[in-house]
Amino acid sequence: MTPAGASGATVFALPTAWRPAPGSDPVPETAVVEHADLADGLGALAGICGTDLPTVLLAAHIKVLGMLGEADERCAEVADGAGVRHVTVVRAAATWQELVLRVAKAERPVPGSANEVTYGERALFTAGAEAGGERDGSDGSERSGSDGSVERSLSAGGFERPGSDEGVERSVSGGSVERPGSDGSVERSVSGGSVERPGSDGSVERSVSGGSVERPGSDGSVERPGYGLRVHADERRLTLTAALDPPYLARLASMHREVLRAMAADPDGDALAARLDPDERRAVLGDWSTGPRLDRGAGTVVERIEAQAAATPDATAVKVAGTGITYRELDERANRIARRLAGLGARPDALVGVCLRRTADLLPALLGVWKSGAGYLPLDPALPAERLRHMIDAAGCELVLTESAHLPALEPLSGGDVVLLDRERESIEALPATPLDRTTDPRSLAYVIYTSGSTGNPKGVMVEHAGLANYLLWTAETYAARGTGGSPVFSSISFDLGMPSLFAPLLTGQPVHLLPDPLDTADLGDELAAGAPYSFIKMTPGHLDLLSYDLTPDEIHSLAGLVIAAGDAFTSELARRWLEFAGPGGTPVATEYGPTEITVGNSGETLTEPPATELIPLGAPIPNTTMYVLTDRLEPVPVGVPGEVYIGGTGVARGYLDRPGLTAERFLPDPYGAPGSCLYRTGDRARWRADGSLEFLGRVDHQVKIRGFRVELGEIQARLRDHADVAEAVVIAVGPVRSRSLAAYVIPAEGTPMDATGLREHLAAVLPAYMLPAHFVAIDQVPLTTNGKVDTRVLQGLL
Repeated sequence: MTPAGASGATVFALPTAWRPAPGSDPVPETAVVEHADLADGLGALAGICGTDLPTVLLAAHIKVLGMLGEADERCAEVADGAGVRHVTVVRAAATWQELVLRVAKAERPVPGSANEVTYGERALFTAGAEAGGERDGSDGSERSGSDGSVERSLSAGGFERPGSDEGVERSVSGGSVERPGSDGSVERSVSGGSVERPGSDGSVERSVSGGSVERPGSDGSVERPGYGLRVHADERRLTLTAALDPPYLARLASMHREVLRAMAADPDGDALAARLDPDERRAVLGDWSTGPRLDRGAGTVVERIEAQAAATPDATAVKVAGTGITYRELDERANRIARRLAGLGARPDALVGVCLRRTADLLPALLGVWKSGAGYLPLDPALPAERLRHMIDAAGCELVLTESAHLPALEPLSGGDVVLLDRERESIEALPATPLDRTTDPRSLAYVIYTSGSTGNPKGVMVEHAGLANYLLWTAETYAARGTGGSPVFSSISFDLGMPSLFAPLLTGQPVHLLPDPLDTADLGDELAAGAPYSFIKMTPGHLDLLSYDLTPDEIHSLAGLVIAAGDAFTSELARRWLEFAGPGGTPVATEYGPTEITVGNSGETLTEPPATELIPLGAPIPNTTMYVLTDRLEPVPVGVPGEVYIGGTGVARGYLDRPGLTAERFLPDPYGAPGSCLYRTGDRARWRADGSLEFLGRVDHQVKIRGFRVELGEIQARLRDHADVAEAVVIAVGPVRSRSLAAYVIPAEGTPMDATGLREHLAAVLPAYMLPAHFVAIDQVPLTTNGKVDTRVLQGLL
């Protein structure tokens, strides 16, 4: 076998969330997993595989470790009479027989340099001398060893057997063993498989527990590294000893028991399935991951806005450029545009491009497309002309709604018609203001929105009316109900973050405030303060950060009934700062999470105080949606263990337009939902916390490899933010893949110059060398894209 470490394998480490806090002095606790009642089934499995009970118990332990992490190439540590050995953590065995056989063949020596995690994070498995067969501790009986040798019971449970090097190993008391060492000295196991032997310097080294070694230090003190988890197996029970929080230790014990129960029940049983405690499984696949079930009815958003216009025709629906549009005017303008589009062939599941800035025509145009039966394709005039034309062609748009100023960026169009609202205003106004006799099917397209692709090609996400109605009704109940002032719109129509600001007020009789377009982010605070108070404001964390400095505490206090930060990582430090500035009774802050592919958002929560996590948790699923943390085999992960977020329910999009291969890759059959339902694989990493909150850990594709090591950029950023001289920090990977390095961009605390050497030393104290940035760059503020996200291209240009 290849030594561990030579092929990139690493020693298993306990999940980070399970480990004691740095600097703490945890007290090890013990949990016992009884398995004597499973003896017949476990023994039968051992017999089928031609091995012994200790190997079956080790295989069970290996299965549990495989459920505690994401990597396939890690190694578990096993102590036997010859010392500590490595066994590959097997995750791909289909049956228990296959697992046991693979574990039996997987042992390999431990090279001295293979340890990439500290002892306190590692797990060790040991088996007692009595495991695997009955032992009479008083009559000196003999029995056959697993290797065909003769083991002779001596007294007090001791026994003699030939050693692997033909020397005689002699158990002298309580299972302890004496044998010749490789150098001719005598090694003596003194307790539980621990070993006493002469050290290289003549001192006595003593293995005191689970393979850990106690030896004299250079100053005469005793050095004793300890394992974070020790599992000792005998013929009746597993004894787990760990310095973990009691709930995690109890969960771990339950997982071992569930695996053993399954192994004993059926040697050909499914070894790939997760084996969680029934209560934990119910929590992560039900109680925590499933939103309330609500009957939303069949009405679409546009039909509900029509009903609101009939109920409050003279209320202001839109405020733009100092003027107001009533609900009656909005509805009638939309009806006339719908008639114009229908006359040009608009129909269900066809797409109409809408290329408009935030003008008085924007909302009538969007609603007019829906009233015609078609879906819309948002086209931000600020985008490059080449990208606009690509989206129109890729979406097969037969119609585009725009105005004369944007026509040069759209031409030449490959067929289709262009409706210029400014030039055709009179003819459109002459059309009847009554609605078309059409009913919108909830399963038809509401819009297709293009997102950036990891391959460089944008992807068109097809969103249906049913999912949009479910989401917007939730925002009307959760956001718009916070006041009567409506909501401001200042994000691009090509960015679905702004959907609730565009439409939720219209569901509740409130106004939509269209802010000037274009709008310099430096002016955003003044614009928002002038129109306050709002019912709610939705923005990115980048925008929230800017406002926390641009607005006075009094302005923040009375800004809105709620501000929501979404669309990017939201730090607890930013939430703390906002809540501090807002003060008691001031504007609260909430988080919302959800990729474009699940219709804007599918979870959220309002914060009463900053959580203990570095990033704000993702919140609870909204009604009629689900949100799981799963492995790549769609199995649930235990609490505290990272996995990938998968989302199901009403909001899941139809897929990617004309991208069947990519759709099949990302939209998967839902094993936990109704027949025919789908899960969307988000590419986001998260883990359940013990309180049922979902902790965001970053993107799967934001994991980078530096010199072969997997690196989470968020972890480095968090440690930089811990430094008193750092106000904010962003870390990115730079350079070609083969020679990638890390760059840290730091906003120093006020009045403090950046000290790169000091920051590097600060990180070196808590992070391994491969996670230390090669570059430190001082910046005044984090550059943002037009959608409010970190602009990594600008950062790369600063090197």
